[in-house]
Amino acid sequence: MGKCRLPCKNVSVRMSDAVERKVFAIMEFELWYLVLIPVLFAAGWWARGLEAREREENSRQLPEAYSRGVAMLMSDRPDKAIDPFIEVVRLDPELIELHHVLGILFRGRGEFERAIRLHNHLVNREDIPEADRVKALKELGEDYLTAGLFDRAEQTYRRLLENPSEHLDALRALLKIYCIEHEWTSAIDVARQLEVQGGEARSNEIAHYYCELAEGAVRAKDLALADDYIRKALDNQPESPRANITAGAVSAALGDGQRALELWQGVMKRTPQYLPLVLGRIADALVQAGKREEAVALLHQALADSASIDVMEEAVSRIAALEGNAEAQAAVLQLLAGHPSLSAFASLISLRQKENPGDEQTKLLSALLQRHSRRLARYQCSKCGFLASSFSWHCLGCGAWDSFPPRRIEDAKGR
Repeated sequence: MGKCRLPCKNVSVRMSDAVERKVFAIMEFELWYLVLIPVLFAAGWWARGLEAREREENSRQLPEAYSRGVAMLMSDRPDKAIDPFIEVVRLDPELIELHHVLGILFRGRGEFERAIRLHNHLVNREDIPEADRVKALKELGEDYLTAGLFDRAEQTYRRLLENPSEHLDALRALLKIYCIEHEWTSAIDVARQLEVQGGEARSNEIAHYYCELAEGAVRAKDLALADDYIRKALDNQPESPRANITAGAVSAALGDGQRALELWQGVMKRTPQYLPLVLGRIADALVQAGKREEAVALLHQALADSASIDVMEEAVSRIAALEGNAEAQAAVLQLLAGHPSLSAFASLISLRQKENPGDEQTKLLSALLQRHSRRLARYQCSKCGFLASSFSWHCLGCGAWDSFPPRRIEDAKGR
């Protein structure tokens, strides 16, 4: 019995030491825990305070930056509004509407790459309402269109076609793109859709598209195709001046001079304001038909009835060819007496220079007057004011058709 008490006592002591160490470890852990909790609490309180201070600071900065941006817009300085609005968006990325405003400002300043990048970002965001994403897609299409990236603009607007609220606007944008790129067959297709789906009157525009196709076919010497296109143009707009003028040109190319003459004379009677566009054609057709005296009488009558510079140029050159230089000069002098203009005087000096080709002074004066008169050869769109150096059926400024009066600005100012 005495032999086993000592080992048992040692074991008991060792167990007691282990327990004590464990107890002390637990107590030490609890002490650290008690110390750590307040520290963590204090850190959280400090972090919340810091976040609150940042929010408060941002909340003060946001209206200040926003107010600066609005002030710039109100003072007609949109380019200066960009930087304050960028600051607002940085402080609050959730202001989606301000993203749209910023994109429009970028586009207006010609920074198309930034506008495209911003609107692309909005289109690809999944955390914004669908209406905002659709609006961003529409603005993206406008970015591409304004930047001249027509293929990307077309792709974007075709995506918009899938949205019912934007379907018709997307079709109108596609029609604009096809007119700019002279894709007349696609333009006809889209215009037809706008007629059916939007109830819009597009027959006059469609007639112009067919005229463009007919003129292209004439240049390509495919007269059968040109005749087919022009008949479709007349089906859409039987009284259209352009369709009838183009139809006359196609008939003349096909060898039917009589039909061409009838078509051009019809334009002259129904829409006399388009006389400058058909006078020379009618006179030439009459001469080809052996009606020289009738052609001369028509030219003199046109000069007497119209003060148009274009009519003068069409008539004077043919009177000189048919009756001689002296008769042409007399006609211009008569016109100058009633309606003086730089262009008429330039035409008179040009005729005199042809009589005396060796006269260097007359030659120099003629060249000088011709150069200055060409500067006045401008036609102005009645809808947007766009200026063109030659008469056009289509305005490149606003996209309107039949918006150019067939007279120069010089004529309009002289009246």
